[in-house]
Amino acid sequence: MYGLGHTWIGDKKMANGIYEAIKAAGVETDHHEADLYAPVNEITEKLVAEYEFKRNVTRFRCAIDGKMWFDIPFAYTPFWEAAARR
Repeated sequence: MYGLGHTWIGDKKMANGIYEAIKAAGVETDHHEADLYAPVNEITEKLVAEYEFKRNVTRFRCAIDGKMWFDIPFAYTPFWEAAARR
């Protein structure tokens, strides 16, 4: 399935992808279409560092509150699930 990628935690591959790993960690997320947004913190730093496609991940400063967020392209799983149902 497109857009999921894989997250590696130590030597274990997270088959569901970084979105599920971030949600399972209890971290808030946001998105724009297929792109996943997650706040930069200790948990997300580790997940992004171990993410298969980490070279594609960028950071941005939120214009509303000034906090740093990750922009993780094509990683918002619900977008792809909805697309598969069309």
